[in-house]
Amino acid sequence: MTDPDGNFTGLDVEKDLLTGDNDGTGNFTIPQRPIRRRLHAVERFVTTRGGEYCFLPSLSALRWLADLGA
Repeated sequence: MTDPDGNFTGLDVEKDLLTGDNDGTGNFTIPQRPIRRRLHAVERFVTTRGGEYCFLPSLSALRWLADLGA
């Protein structure tokens, strides 16, 4: 149910409760059929404490690939 602009089920202006910066003022819609369920003023329950960058393939895999041409 994604349109050409990437708007999944028409919820492009809502913040995700798990990964978004939810400050307790927004709405969240659970797309159900036949009627959607809307939650209002959901409190923050996830706090981000840091981040992590993951690079694939690993350095050892890159070395192995580099040695293939030698």
